[in-house]
Amino acid sequence: MIKRLGGLFYQSSNLKQAVGILFVTVLISNVLGLLRNVIIANRVGVAFGTFGPLDNYYAAFVLPDLLYNIIIVGALSSAILPLLVTIDSEGDNARFWKTFNVLLSTGFTAIVVGLVFLYLLLPVLIPIIYPGFTLSEQEFTLSLSRVLLLSPLFFTISQLSTSALQAKKFFFAPAVAPLIYNLSIIASALLIPDFGLSVLVFGVILGAAGHFLVQLPTLIRLGWRFNFETSFGNETVRKVFRLMIPRTIALTGTQLLLLAFYRIGSHLTDGSIAIYKLTDDLQTAPVLLLANTLAMAILPDFARHIAKDNNAQFEELIGKAIRLLIFIFLPVTMFLLIFRWQIISLYLEVGHSVDAVETALAVATFTNFVVSLFFQGAVLLLARAYFARSDTRRPTIYSIVSILVALVAAWTFAVRGDYGVSGLSLAFSIGSALNAALLWFNLRLPARVLLLDYQRRYNFIPVVVGTLCTALVFIILRQLGPSIAAGFAARPSMANLITLAIGFAGGLVFYWAWSRAFRLEQWQLIARRSNNDET
Repeated sequence: MIKRLGGLFYQSSNLKQAVGILFVTVLISNVLGLLRNVIIANRVGVAFGTFGPLDNYYAAFVLPDLLYNIIIVGALSSAILPLLVTIDSEGDNARFWKTFNVLLSTGFTAIVVGLVFLYLLLPVLIPIIYPGFTLSEQEFTLSLSRVLLLSPLFFTISQLSTSALQAKKFFFAPAVAPLIYNLSIIASALLIPDFGLSVLVFGVILGAAGHFLVQLPTLIRLGWRFNFETSFGNETVRKVFRLMIPRTIALTGTQLLLLAFYRIGSHLTDGSIAIYKLTDDLQTAPVLLLANTLAMAILPDFARHIAKDNNAQFEELIGKAIRLLIFIFLPVTMFLLIFRWQIISLYLEVGHSVDAVETALAVATFTNFVVSLFFQGAVLLLARAYFARSDTRRPTIYSIVSILVALVAAWTFAVRGDYGVSGLSLAFSIGSALNAALLWFNLRLPARVLLLDYQRRYNFIPVVVGTLCTALVFIILRQLGPSIAAGFAARPSMANLITLAIGFAGGLVFYWAWSRAFRLEQWQLIARRSNNDET
């Protein structure tokens, strides 16, 4: 087993294998990420009796993340991976690694310069961004944020390495990297009662370094040798810069929206920023596991269809992926909505008592996030269809429009209204739904791509009816679950876990039986064993 796992670091993967590797490792990473949050909530609850101190910890991330998104992430998501895929498909290995070194050196130089400026500006920016914090809270946020500036430095190197490995169809090492990151934070979170919240940021830095180091052996084995070749005038760098500008604007807008949300949160009740972040991580888990995994694995195939001018296959691949998202996210959304109280209790209340007001606020915030799960997944997938065409302008415009609408909604619900932090998650969902709609309609795909499966059968109605029937099963099992759990567990957390397990297993079995009975395309795609490399 160890030998087989080790071999995965040095084996290329086709699309089906890539999806499998990414699914398993992202599943583990998400479980670790949620376990990380459970441990953080537990340790903070034990040490302080409230989520309030976590507001400063999460607020400290915003500016380092903003800088990282401006300089690096826009290029990664829109330009670098398609460029490296194109070079690799031409078979010029020397040119591939030379291009990678130029991009790595230039990106590293840019992020260092940006970090120096941000370090100097932080004392001015923190009071402006978080006016609702007390002076001591602002100073604590400043000290945490300065240490966290090291994180973008490591992630710049690591994420560029991930792009290079994925371009060569090596997915295992990049998929393992987030596991190292989460394990490092979990280890540091256990020390909170003894060393305070500051210990968490050191876990973040060590995890970010490990994120790169786990990929280094595969890079070296494939032939990479570092050579500092920074050149802002290089044609490749200029091309990446041209392509990244629109996407960077969109990502910057997303980070600025989060910053605006946190600014509003600093005026709300203590713990509001922490509740927003913790519930956001929880609802993001299925999106990262199911939608982002598919989107990451499918981008190289999008790019190859475009490179070969296979427009019909390109459209069919988009439709097949969107139909798969509908099939997955409709029942997942129903499960999370129906069992939301049990989920939040198990997530935030294990091992310590939480004020009932904080729990109710967390449930409301989580609910407003969950209603947009499909739209969030669709945005990740559809945006990559544009990137494969080297079109970053339109996704940027749609993202900015959605961000502005979300900002207006946040002001309406959280500030003018009486929704509190749950108004912020509702505003986020409204923006996500609008963004997905704009991306879909402007692709101008025929309606059959959404409604008909690859055998030209109507697929949408059986999926919707099956989801509604599965929701009924969830409701019945939610009512029966506590009575069954009472015979096995006395603790509320264990009773909630058993109830969730019963509900999830029962709903999954029913949906599986429904999918098989109606021979739904999506189930055949998941269950079928074939040599077909496409989704």
